[in-house]
Amino acid sequence: MKSKKGVIAIVAVAVLTVAAVVGILIKKDYGSYRYNSELYFFNETATSIVMENREIKYKDDKELAESVIEALMKGPDNSRYMKIIEKNTKLLSLNDVDSGNIVVNFSGEFLTGDNTKDVLAVYAVVKSLCAISSVDSVKVIVEGKDVATADGSIIGYLRNQDINLPTDTYNSETREIALYFPNKDGNKLVMETRTIKVTDQQPLAQYIINELIKGPENKELSVPLSKDTVLLSVETSDNICFVNFKANFTDKNSGTAEKEKMTIYSIVDSLTELDSIQRVQFLMDGKKVDNFGNINIGSMFGRDGSIIAE
Repeated sequence: MKSKKGVIAIVAVAVLTVAAVVGILIKKDYGSYRYNSELYFFNETATSIVMENREIKYKDDKELAESVIEALMKGPDNSRYMKIIEKNTKLLSLNDVDSGNIVVNFSGEFLTGDNTKDVLAVYAVVKSLCAISSVDSVKVIVEGKDVATADGSIIGYLRNQDINLPTDTYNSETREIALYFPNKDGNKLVMETRTIKVTDQQPLAQYIINELIKGPENKELSVPLSKDTVLLSVETSDNICFVNFKANFTDKNSGTAEKEKMTIYSIVDSLTELDSIQRVQFLMDGKKVDNFGNINIGSMFGRDGSIIAE
């Protein structure tokens, strides 16, 4: 009899324990909120950032901010997009969440050495967090130190509206640009003007090169660059434009010495139409290379007006 009573008592305790656990889990689930997040990742070429929606569960504002960072670290669901936070990067601290002006402190792995990518990664973190209604601004630091742009300017607190994307058409404007394409004989460059829509999220120089890759509208002119040429980044500092292509640029665009010269100077002469650019430095995967077929492109190039058709 005692044994039977003991079994009943044990069963009763077990049932109560299970009920308590289930009750806690239900309470925890009911205490959670759901947030349809806007997460930003690199596009296919890591030259801009794009938005991806994802549902996130959270209990309070700090947990939500942490969950957004964790989702960014995990990476995109869309296989066409790329992670913006480097592998092994750690979130060291997340401060001032209650104030709405968050400071995010990452470990040193956050910085890649490619300033363009690093700045875009900062922008992605800012826009992802600022999509939360309670967040006004975000500052990203690494190992407690400020992150700087290529010209040495410190990136401070940023708001969502401080960062414009190509899809933010409300901040766009039209610009007329001058492009230089080879003639049919491939011995002179001919200017073609084009009106394009731009935003201030990308430098105008980047638009110019992308338009060169598209090719001329005038059928009497030739294409200077292979259609599958990949531009990684463009930066201008002290009137020098650093044009960074994927390393296979040389294989995709090499040929005769004359063709290679037209390729180089279609870029150089188009870019130096801008008052802010006097010389062009070519990079491949972020590094200087010496040879592009028959041409040494390790040095900087200035404008060559002698090959422009009158």
